[in-house]
Amino acid sequence: MNSTQAYLDQYYLNQTQFALRCELSLQDIEELVDAQLIPAPSYQISDSRHCKSVVFGELIDSDYVEELKAGIYFHPAAATWTRYAFTTLQRHPKDEARAIVKRRFVEEFVRALTIKNSNTYRLEDCFDAAGAAIAAGIAQRVNTNWQHFLNGIFSLCVAKPDSIANIVHKEILQEKLSAITDNGKRVDYQNEDLSALKKLIDDYANSTMPFSPLEYPRSSRKRLVEDLRKTLSVL
Repeated sequence: MNSTQAYLDQYYLNQTQFALRCELSLQDIEELVDAQLIPAPSYQISDSRHCKSVVFGELIDSDYVEELKAGIYFHPAAATWTRYAFTTLQRHPKDEARAIVKRRFVEEFVRALTIKNSNTYRLEDCFDAAGAAIAAGIAQRVNTNWQHFLNGIFSLCVAKPDSIANIVHKEILQEKLSAITDNGKRVDYQNEDLSALKKLIDDYANSTMPFSPLEYPRSSRKRLVEDLRKTLSVL
């Protein structure tokens, strides 16, 4: 795919399309974003060449392959959370609704972290050797990832951000793969279980977005999937 607009059209919805998917008005969506109840848009297109990515910042389509369509773009999977947040806001004052929505995020995030610590990767900052929670470490992760969630970061990099469990799955796979491979810089894997490492790469690839052409060269996907596969192929 050599066009950023084609990427956005395939994987994202503009604000009007997203509002229709959620069965809400444009004003409803704007109010939910402003109230910090749902993820902000992951991409903002200001003109035919300038794209702002919530992860990579201002990007310019210097090749000018295809005119970008001005607007803001949401991942369609965010619709489920958006409808939940809207319903919550209809039933409670804004501050109370925000607390309820965040509490759900926290509960689902911690539950998923606990599972990943036991079956995927040891999270030494969040759990001790016996698996007991470390409150300070978990709180730090929760607060950081809650902000990432609201900023629209996970809607940009997680393939299926329709559940908090899927978000945690992708994040922990990336953390594990980054640790094993020195963030993709390691080249000596002679003593590594290559079959297990290749499976980890495949699992991570399935959990992350392919990224737009403007972002791909700096993406974790290039570093931890394509580049690593090339490194392992020569061993």
